[in-house]
Amino acid sequence: MTVLPAPTRYGYLAELLDDPLVEEIIVIGGERTFIVRNGVKELVNVVVDTSTVRRIADQLLAGTGRRVDIANPIVSAQLPDGSRVHITGPPVTHPDRMNIQIRKFVVTAADLTDLVDRGTLTRQAGALLRDAVTADATILLAGAPGAGKTTLVNCLLKEVPPAKRVVTCEEVFEIDVDLPDLTQMQTRDAGLDGGAEITLRDLVREALRQRPDRIVVGEVRGPEALDMLLALNAGCSGLATIHANSAGDALEKLVSYGVLAGDNIAVSFLRRTIASVVDVVVYLKRTSEGRRVHEILAVPEQLDVDVFTVSPLYAMRDGVLSWVGAGPEGQSSWKV
Repeated sequence: MTVLPAPTRYGYLAELLDDPLVEEIIVIGGERTFIVRNGVKELVNVVVDTSTVRRIADQLLAGTGRRVDIANPIVSAQLPDGSRVHITGPPVTHPDRMNIQIRKFVVTAADLTDLVDRGTLTRQAGALLRDAVTADATILLAGAPGAGKTTLVNCLLKEVPPAKRVVTCEEVFEIDVDLPDLTQMQTRDAGLDGGAEITLRDLVREALRQRPDRIVVGEVRGPEALDMLLALNAGCSGLATIHANSAGDALEKLVSYGVLAGDNIAVSFLRRTIASVVDVVVYLKRTSEGRRVHEILAVPEQLDVDVFTVSPLYAMRDGVLSWVGAGPEGQSSWKV
């Protein structure tokens, strides 16, 4: 396959990909294209035909080892600049329509201090999370897509002591951090060439065989939740992201996903396991002012197997992330 210059390869999307202010590109069959710039969605005044969208889709996937066709109508991949592309085509979509969504990482914080400077969280909250990471706490990051979960993961991983071994499991490589002892793995779709599918569950199980000190799961949204919990219950710490509407909802989501792993998985077992391995939950939200941490809570010893007992540490009050813990605010206040 001949590799053409980027402007030719990506067509009218090339200019949008090069724009540092564009966070997301959404192509709906060529008839409509939206971009998200500075948190605001805009309609792009461009209309192209189906063949042009398909050509751009093929060029976006060139070199990724993935392709979109009738056998694989849903594909996710990573572009050379780290952006994540998600493509859906027939028969999942209408026969004459292919959709492309590209999420760019234009706002990349260097570390927790940088996030504090950006207003994502307060200095005190950053110190608490830093202490939790260095103390091998397991942290669950929750929020909607684009809330800043992956950015916070990268910043938290930079606080991991260099002697620790970290193994990451993702659908598509998004975690970008330089650690001395880091192994990264991503899933693989079943290929027409006979290549077997590798799921997130497979990766989490494989991670445990690699003697990790910390396992990172890029996005928990299915039965891999059980494998992750069992791995964490084996003695290592973890860092994971999950889509949820609040910190408390994230814990309930883990229960729901764990149930998907099999008919004989008891909810009471999942609740006990989650409470024993998860130490801190952070909820992020995307607002007009930017990505913000809205809630941090600790998971103490449980009082009731049917209801999660949580200890709120920080909550958004009048636009400010404020301390709401029962005791004095401090770096080790997550140890409840």
